[in-house]
Amino acid sequence: MSKPDYDLVVLGAGPAGCTVALKLAPLGIRIAIIEKDVFPRDKICGDALSGKVMRVLQRMPGDIYADFLRDVEKVPSRGIRFVAPNQKGVDIPFSLSYDPGQPAPGYICTRRNFDAFLFDRLRAFSNVTVFQGEKAVRVERVDDGIKVFTEAHRIGGRLLAGADGAQSMARQLMNAPLSAKKHFCVGIRAYFDGVTDLHPENFIELIFLKTLLPGYFWIFPSANGRVNAGLGVMQDTLRGRRENLSALFLRLAKEDPLLSPRFKNAAQISKPEAHILPLGTFGLRRSGNRALLLGDAAFLVDPFSGEGIGNAMASGEIAADIFLQCFNAGDFSDTMLHKYDLRIHHRFSTEFKTSAMMQKLAHSSSLINFVINKARKSQKIRNRLTAMFTNEDLKKSLVRPGFYFKGLFR
Repeated sequence: MSKPDYDLVVLGAGPAGCTVALKLAPLGIRIAIIEKDVFPRDKICGDALSGKVMRVLQRMPGDIYADFLRDVEKVPSRGIRFVAPNQKGVDIPFSLSYDPGQPAPGYICTRRNFDAFLFDRLRAFSNVTVFQGEKAVRVERVDDGIKVFTEAHRIGGRLLAGADGAQSMARQLMNAPLSAKKHFCVGIRAYFDGVTDLHPENFIELIFLKTLLPGYFWIFPSANGRVNAGLGVMQDTLRGRRENLSALFLRLAKEDPLLSPRFKNAAQISKPEAHILPLGTFGLRRSGNRALLLGDAAFLVDPFSGEGIGNAMASGEIAADIFLQCFNAGDFSDTMLHKYDLRIHHRFSTEFKTSAMMQKLAHSSSLINFVINKARKSQKIRNRLTAMFTNEDLKKSLVRPGFYFKGLFR
């Protein structure tokens, strides 16, 4: 039996794929990374890096977190501004304590810059081989592992990390069925110069317009005075719309009474581009046949906030740990790999369930108006909402009737 070319083949060099590779590369594991694009490359995204992303960077080997803070172009963001359909807004900081001398809890950074930063860190390892500009066209399970076929190469490995996005080729190994449209969100984004009335602390903005519910319009401040603006809507709510999403997005920026004054003199510097987000509401098999699914390939986008980068990187951390267990034990069975499913379930299931329920609540403009009005008037409620960014037990209270009766009706 021939020895596989590599210990691990990683499909996709986005945040999930780079995270699993960067965690394992210092251990001498032979890694191949197959990436269909050539870095640096753009990625359609809101560009917000949450506290989850920062915590994963801090746990990375070496000085990756310090390098990110020092070297990468970005803007610090310290909170979220929620705007209700009644045009009333409330500012919720990411942290109750503010120390200007400390790194921000979150940042806005283009995916072109952030993904290239992670990708470039792989160059330090001689045991990592990168195949850029090569798209996987077939993935097969073989006796001693897996084989990935590109147009130019046939690459074998003992294990596979499927971090190849929403249209994952690696999912073929799971026999995963296609999911219904209700498990996908469509995000559309463009960059602008000259949008006005941005928050002085670069709070990201989620603006709940009645015509988009349960989706929202976003405005995220970016470097050099630009903003990343876009909208996110559930795919199954697009049926029957006569107006395409790009036209709707631009019309809202131009005509909506809340948005139009802010975009009146803004220059659009990129065309609107759309991307499909696979939501964590879809349960699927994420392990088996010598492979694990990570990030978007594993449907790990938050159903309410749309966050995907932090969840993708967290899945890369978990996958690295499971892969290492497999290598140490010489056990590549589905039973061993299934530990990944259990860890992913433990890490995300409650959070996704809560976010899915919040998404359902967001169908009601009157409820959003009510919650934001109450939060505007109560520092105690704002503090509680801030604590929910890092405390999952508190976040769960958002979907309990008792939260509204005890916290909001008083």
